[in-house]
Amino acid sequence: MRVEGARPRARVFDVQRFSVHDGPGIRTTVFLSGCTLRCAWCHNPESFSGSSGRLLAPQQVLAEVLEDRDYYSTSGGGLTVSGGEPLIHREFLRSLLELAKGEGLHTCVQTAGAVPAAALLEVLEWVDLFQFDLKHMDPQRHRALTGASPEQIHQNAALLLTRGAKVEFRVPLVPGHNDDAQNLERVRVFLEAHGAAAVRLVPYQRGYLGKYQQLGLPARCAGVEPPSAAAVEAVAQRFRNQGLAVAIDA
Repeated sequence: MRVEGARPRARVFDVQRFSVHDGPGIRTTVFLSGCTLRCAWCHNPESFSGSSGRLLAPQQVLAEVLEDRDYYSTSGGGLTVSGGEPLIHREFLRSLLELAKGEGLHTCVQTAGAVPAAALLEVLEWVDLFQFDLKHMDPQRHRALTGASPEQIHQNAALLLTRGAKVEFRVPLVPGHNDDAQNLERVRVFLEAHGAAAVRLVPYQRGYLGKYQQLGLPARCAGVEPPSAAAVEAVAQRFRNQGLAVAIDA
């Protein structure tokens, strides 16, 4: 039985300080365990089971985050909550974000959008920025690569924009999986249809593969090489030519 006034808890499998790619400025990124997808290139397989990490209350997490608040104030940074899929912990997430806003922090939530719309609406007023992933636009390929249909994801993206949320769409670039011209054009059409003016490219990296070996899990993209700088720039220029502002993660 839940005690009245008690705050929910969630498992935190990592806290990364001095993050510079998870929203504006210098940030602390909190990773929550558990996910609704199984992306072929997932860099955080330790989140799959939902049981990894420390079981913490929101105020415990915030105490760690506030250790670097001077860096947030000077850089325009703040708190980013990632995963896994942080929105499956909607009560915990809402509580953490509400506490962070009470401390004057900028808040960002990274999501793949494969959650009930109610989860987004529950935290909406406490989120300054959603970083929203677009894995693949073709339903069949999306299901093969992530284990789920993109329909709910696209509906949730539209919902956030309709409600006036600030959304930055992120596109992972995984050679041979979603970097073909047809998929990139469908991304562009989607962004244009939803009035998005910018996109962030996240080139595939290989540094995560050791996690799969440690966990005894098959790494489906073990044979994929990262895209070259020239290939990433070509994709970026393709989007720029269509009037989109482009950011590229290092």
